[in-house]
Amino acid sequence: MSPKHTGRISGGTNCTRPLNPIKTESVDLAKFPLILNSRNPLLPLDDKSTTPSEIKILTRRSYTVFPIFRTILFSVATATLLSLSAVPMLHAQSAPDPPEEKPVFRPGNPMEMQPRLFELVEVTATGSHFYSQTFIVNASNLTVGGNIRIPGDDISQAVKRLYNTGLFSDVKIYKREVGRDGIILDIEVTEQPRLERYTIEGVRRSQRRDLEKKIPLSRGFAVTESAKAQSEKTILRYFENRGYRGTTVETVASETDTLRNRISLTFNVDRGERIQIRTIEFEGNESFSDRRLRKNIGDIKRDRWWRVFSRQTYSTEEFAEGKEELLAFYRENGFLDARITEDSVFVYSRRRDKQSIGVYLNIDEGPQYRVRNIEWEGNTVYTGEQLSAALDMATGDVFNERKFEENLRQNRHENDVTSMYHNIGYLFFNVQPEFERVEGDSLDITLFMIEDDIATVRMVEFMGNTKTHDDVVRRTLRNLPGSRYNRSAIIRSIRELAQLGYFNPEAIQPDLDVDYEDKEVDIIYYLDESMSTDNFEFSGGYGGRQFGLILAARVNFNNFSARNIFNGSAWRPLPSGDGQRLSMGVQLTGRGYQHFSFGFQEPWFMGRPNSFGINLSYSLFSGGRGTFFGSSTTRQEMFSGSIAYGRRLNWPDDYFRHVTRLRYQYFDVTGFERLLGGQASIISISQELQRNSTDNPISPNVGSRFSISGEAAPNLPGFSQYFKLGMDYQYHIPVVGKLVATYGMEFGYMSWFSKSNRSQFQRFYLGGTPLQQQQVFTRENIDMRGYPGGFEGSISPYRDGEEIGGTVYNKYMAELRYPLVSTEQVQLIPYAFLEAGNAFLGYKEFDPFNVKRAAGFGARIFMPILGLIDLSYGYRFDGLETPGVNANEWQFLFNIGAPF
Repeated sequence: MSPKHTGRISGGTNCTRPLNPIKTESVDLAKFPLILNSRNPLLPLDDKSTTPSEIKILTRRSYTVFPIFRTILFSVATATLLSLSAVPMLHAQSAPDPPEEKPVFRPGNPMEMQPRLFELVEVTATGSHFYSQTFIVNASNLTVGGNIRIPGDDISQAVKRLYNTGLFSDVKIYKREVGRDGIILDIEVTEQPRLERYTIEGVRRSQRRDLEKKIPLSRGFAVTESAKAQSEKTILRYFENRGYRGTTVETVASETDTLRNRISLTFNVDRGERIQIRTIEFEGNESFSDRRLRKNIGDIKRDRWWRVFSRQTYSTEEFAEGKEELLAFYRENGFLDARITEDSVFVYSRRRDKQSIGVYLNIDEGPQYRVRNIEWEGNTVYTGEQLSAALDMATGDVFNERKFEENLRQNRHENDVTSMYHNIGYLFFNVQPEFERVEGDSLDITLFMIEDDIATVRMVEFMGNTKTHDDVVRRTLRNLPGSRYNRSAIIRSIRELAQLGYFNPEAIQPDLDVDYEDKEVDIIYYLDESMSTDNFEFSGGYGGRQFGLILAARVNFNNFSARNIFNGSAWRPLPSGDGQRLSMGVQLTGRGYQHFSFGFQEPWFMGRPNSFGINLSYSLFSGGRGTFFGSSTTRQEMFSGSIAYGRRLNWPDDYFRHVTRLRYQYFDVTGFERLLGGQASIISISQELQRNSTDNPISPNVGSRFSISGEAAPNLPGFSQYFKLGMDYQYHIPVVGKLVATYGMEFGYMSWFSKSNRSQFQRFYLGGTPLQQQQVFTRENIDMRGYPGGFEGSISPYRDGEEIGGTVYNKYMAELRYPLVSTEQVQLIPYAFLEAGNAFLGYKEFDPFNVKRAAGFGARIFMPILGLIDLSYGYRFDGLETPGVNANEWQFLFNIGAPF
């Protein structure tokens, strides 16, 4: 039986022919034009194609088997080749017949073909509408003026390079000889079709939006097979990660504009079935129950009837992550050798469970290790006892891998071993622990330390402050050139920059440029000041039948520059960049209420970290109707002015500030049944000690805020007198991920120096937000969600059915919040809260456990142009004596301004 030769001939036709020595046309190469493309440079390149060596062997075999025809075959082949050799051609790609207008090069006898060296005189490119000739020639890597060997690898490699760009569906290279040794190459390309549009069918609208963000296709881009395959893979992975099985994608291409070579793609998606996790089974777990392991397996949860809105589905990525978290949980409890010996996913066979699966894990826990010895090697700066105290592990403790790594490398409190060295300049410090398992379940830990030399800060730079002046940023930074490197100073600088409110907190990134030879470091802070710091607050509300519609507006310029007021070029639209704060506000209602305010603060007074501020306000309420006011000639007027001076302290630490405030108030109240009438003037001085270590003024993640204050209005002739004491505390702690818990408490006490000239305008009332409380400005209003506040009803002692205000109050709060959206344009922070508080007539009546309670949920929305908006919906468990404020009711509250 004659052998067969199978190959791809003439650019893509599969041909299988028996080697018939009688039919010489089986090896008559003159019938096939020479093909030159990515699949067939000079001859086919794919695995099944005939190579030149194969043709040579095949030809020799024909001559050997039939020597009687050798002379005849040689004569016919030579005559044919000589007749065609006058029109040489290099041709590429798949057309079986070359274009007639192109000169055709046909090879001679393969045994007689010898590579020939040409000088490349010129390279041209045609066929492209989107890419220039220069781009195509450069992509081919053919260099004019260089030498090129034909036949050889230069042409085939050029075709491959053009194909590898993915921009062309067909590449052909033609040659024209010039003179004796010169050659011109013409590259002819056919571009890949361009995308006009694509659609995704068979998916939900929300899924389509998600996929459109992930699919790597854009209008006008070349549609390659790789791009289509990548898009299909993206769709399959998307649904696989959401628990779907059996997902299929069919891509259909259709021409939309033949002249412009445009096509549209349609991805027909069959999502398949969504698989839910019915059971999670463990085997081999002797130290922990199945229930506890399920809580520590990441996002993999069993489906339960109460998960109405979130059915737990199976995801391969979550399954892999869950197994890692499970092993990490074991290592946190001393099981360093724990491993999962077997895991499987099985499908329930019963019909009603056809979309449910079970997860099975077989665990080899191994021994639980306890610390036997801890040794430190190479330490000279700190003693072993100091380092072991920072590590917080002692002999006999169960080894906790997570705690060990945090206390060794970096923990939330910055009191780990590495921070101890970095905070005193040892930037190049390194430590490597070694563990030795002894006696089955004991662990000897040796920590080898390289302290190295102290690093010096050579330069501190910052960039990205497009509006804020350099000196404002520079005075905020805690790293100084020439000082020792200090990691805590970098962290503190980031916190202080975020507290300014001028830069995006998420984008503040320090970069260290370390010189290991000279032991120096440059620190560069990258800032993003793209968001506006000025905002315009506009709010509206309804103040009940007594007030009607309430409208309020306020402008806040939080990065003002007073020194440039008379500099015309600095008005863009207002002078800014010095970090000063200027605010002006007005509030009007339909019942004769007016409120005007003005404030200015300089945070860096006289070139020192001391603040100076002035605040002025005027409020007037006149008129009224009904029994609530008592007459139609009611009038309530107040003027207030204050100056404040604050100073940053260095002891106990520099988070502390001391603020002194001098305030003058004038009251004129007539015609109100609930308020004591008359005129009163008050001059008071207050001292406040503050400490604020929060990391974000809008939504703190860590840190605390504490203040204790005292205010005294002395008994001067013609002035009312009183004194107050107050305390406020809040603590923020991250729970898991971005989830943050906040709890706090407040306390206030008011009394008088004597029985004469007592002020009745400073009592405590709880409930509502400042927007509601501004209706009544003769009292000290304490925010509390779930209760209306203002004239609608406040938490207060009552006398004869009327609110009279308290001289003692306390308040507790707890909040759980999650920053759902955090961008430059908007921040959305939903939260849930619990609050409780009460106001008491006197200290004898004070009971810290006798409180009014509320719980609910809400959201804070921050937009640079509007500021912070707080919406809350609270459920009160207790009622008030005020008519209409009953227990077990919901209360909606709206506020503008930060709660922290």
